[in-house]
Amino acid sequence: MAKNINQFDEVVDVLVVGTGCGGLTAALTASILNPSKVLVIEKSHLIGGTSAISGGVIWIPDNHLAVESGADDSIAEAKEYLKATIPLDEFNEPLIDAYLKNGPKMVRFMEDNTDVRYTSLEHYPDYFQDAPGVKLGNRALEPLPVSAKTLEDDVDNLHPSGPQIILFGRYVVNFKESHAFTTQSPGWFRLFIKIFLAYWLDIPWRIKRKRSRRLAFGAASVTRLISSTKKRNIPIWRSTELKEYIIDNKRVVGAVIKKDDKLMRIGVRRGIIVASGGFGQNQAMREEYLPQPTNADWGCEPKTNTGDPIKAAEAIGAQLKFMHKAWWVTTVKAPDEDFPRLSEVEKSMPGNYTVNKSGKRFANESQNYLTFMLEVLKKQEQGESFTPMYMIFDSNHRKNYPVGPLMPGKFFPDPLVKFVHKNWFNNDFITRASSIEELAKKTGINPDGLVETIQKVNEFSKTGKDLDFQRGDNERDRFSGDQRLVNPCLGPVNQAPYYAMRIDPGEFATCGGMVINENGQVMDQNNDPIPGLYASGNCTPALLTTYPGPGATIGPAMTFGFIAGKHISGSNIL
Repeated sequence: MAKNINQFDEVVDVLVVGTGCGGLTAALTASILNPSKVLVIEKSHLIGGTSAISGGVIWIPDNHLAVESGADDSIAEAKEYLKATIPLDEFNEPLIDAYLKNGPKMVRFMEDNTDVRYTSLEHYPDYFQDAPGVKLGNRALEPLPVSAKTLEDDVDNLHPSGPQIILFGRYVVNFKESHAFTTQSPGWFRLFIKIFLAYWLDIPWRIKRKRSRRLAFGAASVTRLISSTKKRNIPIWRSTELKEYIIDNKRVVGAVIKKDDKLMRIGVRRGIIVASGGFGQNQAMREEYLPQPTNADWGCEPKTNTGDPIKAAEAIGAQLKFMHKAWWVTTVKAPDEDFPRLSEVEKSMPGNYTVNKSGKRFANESQNYLTFMLEVLKKQEQGESFTPMYMIFDSNHRKNYPVGPLMPGKFFPDPLVKFVHKNWFNNDFITRASSIEELAKKTGINPDGLVETIQKVNEFSKTGKDLDFQRGDNERDRFSGDQRLVNPCLGPVNQAPYYAMRIDPGEFATCGGMVINENGQVMDQNNDPIPGLYASGNCTPALLTTYPGPGATIGPAMTFGFIAGKHISGSNIL
């Protein structure tokens, strides 16, 4: 037990664990509201965590950017929507109220005091279009793109973006551009040429690096936050992991950390804010908590997300909750890529259908990815197998739309793919066949089931009505489809060759951990706050458990990072 500052290697006012959006928001808030010594530690040698890989979008109802654009929204409507879409036993009203009240304040505070900048996504709809209080846009905010030059010497220390948001491994696009390319909306080709030329004409940068100087999505959000920490002289210690919390008189007064393979004791005057991400890369914890079967290789989290701060908090009596939950999504892993990519948008495109080994569809592929996977897990509990699943599509779809790492065939035809990626076309990743029956035989899919499914979807594509799962019947489904069609989500599978791409039941993060209160304080087994310990993000129980809109993870993470930063600073300004 450490009782005075002489027993520590270093003493700070606030220690923040994790360099994602939640952690960096907490660090900046604490520093700005009560200027003090703030230290941020990051387990990885790279900065940004899950946030840097993500889309970086935040879901913040009634934010000032939406109001300024003329959107009609209110906190009351947002709460009504959440009440209608989150199960009653998962609806944490005190935390929901704190989130809805402080989310707009957080966005305003960050824009007024840091380099963080957002734009409102006016046409990105909430995910449950039949619920009261739902909106067709403006609740989701996207970080504005930024130059990698902003990071100066830290440019190579930023965690790489997810491969799904960088075209051809080179061209960085923002959300609106990505959506235009995927759905091939009017003007998409002219837009691509503009980005193409900007990249190749940036000769000084291109000589040094393959990827664009321009940063967007989560990488832009993290970059803007890092730039802001630099201006406030907040140090970030990389390759530094939290090992345990130091307690004195039931209060967290410090932490044992491991920095560059050396153990250190860091004392804190005010407390520790943990925003370290989930435990998706800890196979032992997956086996202990998550539905089976489970595999760390299916997840899209950084390899350092192993749940150490969660287990350390449990060791000092912290209450844990929702450890069985994750932000589920189907993932696709190309043989020559470092980690899986989300498989989401392509499942909304016409002529792409998902089946398991039975050959039959089992859910609406165009609904939000979490709800899709919750249906998978429910049927898995009943004994059906979903490891693996397959996206089934034909040559017309292959020609016109991206599928996982496959760019549209009109730009990247099969012979070129086979030349560049020699191991993609095999029966474990992408299977190609001259008939549906041959495709089933090569993949081990039930041929009768697959033939019946293809016959059905071909009929559905004629009428524009999916009689099995109502795919394309609401605006959320249609948003990522091809708007040139009567039903943007339905198309036939009738032109050889036919394809199957393997996908897995993965996640982009786990979302169970330390229970917190409306101040962001970690709670003990008696439902009392543990003095000096705060948490935010995926190391805490999911707040918006059904994923009601785009950015439903980072929005709460940043908001409760902001709340924790306010509380730990003792500020009542906001």
